[in-house]
Amino acid sequence: MSRLAGSRTGRWASLIWAGFALGCGVGFAASPSSASIVSVFCASAACLVICAAIAPHHLVPVGLVGAAVALGVLRGSSAVVVRGPGSVNGHLGVRPLVILGTVRSADPGSGSTVIVDAGHLSDADTDENVSGGVLVSGPLIPALSPGDHVEIDAAGLRPLDRRPGANSAQTLEREDVQAIATSPQVFVLAAGGPSPARAIPWAQEQLLTAVNGAIPEPAAALIRGIAFGIHEPLPADVRAPLQDAGLIHIVVVSGLKVVLVIGLVSTVARGFEWSRRRTLLVVLPVVVAYVLISGAGPAAIRSALTAGAAMLASSGARRTDPLPMLALAAALMLGLDPQLVEDPGFQLSFLGTAGILLLAAPIATRLPGPRLIAEPFAVTVAAQLATTPIMAGTFGVISIAGPIANALVLPLLPAMIVIGGAGAILSALNPALGWALLQLTGLGTSAISTLARVLSAIPGAAIQVGSWPAAWTVAEGVGMVTGLMTLAVMTRRTSPLL
Repeated sequence: MSRLAGSRTGRWASLIWAGFALGCGVGFAASPSSASIVSVFCASAACLVICAAIAPHHLVPVGLVGAAVALGVLRGSSAVVVRGPGSVNGHLGVRPLVILGTVRSADPGSGSTVIVDAGHLSDADTDENVSGGVLVSGPLIPALSPGDHVEIDAAGLRPLDRRPGANSAQTLEREDVQAIATSPQVFVLAAGGPSPARAIPWAQEQLLTAVNGAIPEPAAALIRGIAFGIHEPLPADVRAPLQDAGLIHIVVVSGLKVVLVIGLVSTVARGFEWSRRRTLLVVLPVVVAYVLISGAGPAAIRSALTAGAAMLASSGARRTDPLPMLALAAALMLGLDPQLVEDPGFQLSFLGTAGILLLAAPIATRLPGPRLIAEPFAVTVAAQLATTPIMAGTFGVISIAGPIANALVLPLLPAMIVIGGAGAILSALNPALGWALLQLTGLGTSAISTLARVLSAIPGAAIQVGSWPAAWTVAEGVGMVTGLMTLAVMTRRTSPLL
């Protein structure tokens, strides 16, 4: 990977991997027919013919890019699932019904949000086997773990919410969740057997209990989100200001948190004077455990892949180029699961990282003031420019105050992650050990909540949008590409003078 850093080969490798990722996304999202796939191959062949006539010395790399795109389209289209007549969404309506199924995923604690894979549905007129996921949430939901066999007594099934939000159809349909149970009661018929999937909720439950024992809500939920990225429902009066101020990302797992965990372990390793190989052997399991506890979201997986590759390269005294690594991570993840292309977490993670890599440094160099504030401001602006369509389409809001809020909060975030994470882990071992650390982190969450309320109360701090047309996304993408190309051309022309 060291030869790819800043080289022409690295740029072509980035295009090849990015082409495969793009093909996977287009193939799954567009669900092309066989004729359309043939058209893609014909278009790739035509591009090769044109390249052979115009730039024959680029024929091989262009051919590899075209082949990667075509293979990506094939992989993406092969992952499209056609639902049969026995799906859950064929039983929508208001009527008492009973669903038997298996818990697929569950937030820690009682009264949480659960996804259940339905296996059998019965009501006054129906008694049949079904398939598909059901979203279940409410105060009567007991603490559940993946693998539990449950019975859901509901007043009916309603379709997924088309409005932007964390539980919108855009988010849930990718996970094959087809309906939401109305007024559900859940009864555990049989607990699932031992498995890694059950160990993760158990660990989350220990952290939840430890933090709740020292800090009241909603500060406890904020600490768990900031330190570990554990998803917890937040009250509307807390969530809305964070969202309007562009700070909602601090309570979910992100690449920044994975990098901080790696940096913390590496610092300890340097204190013990460990070799690079020993440090790598310690860092990798710690990062895997952190990613799993956080819920193994796309942002965490992407960061773990890129950071792990960087550490492998550094163990041999090599360096990596972040853009090829980002493209390779996208190709691997979409190749394994093309449905990720419709996951807002995946979209935000990769677009935000690409925006930071391409735009943050040029913006930061043109900003006056102390670097401690200017650099977080530039990073936020770069990420927000790249992710505006996703933020608007998923959450229905565009935060204008986001760069200012993040410039003030991001410098404090590493300390809060370390102190809050250490406090939660120590409190899980003994409540007295981590009490002081959690109290200190609670003061930080109060300051962040207050800042979010103040900024979100300013007129024009956030723009509420009901929907984000696709044409606006295309216009923004074309504008950003044009701006980057113009900047590259101007930089190349002026570099000899400089």
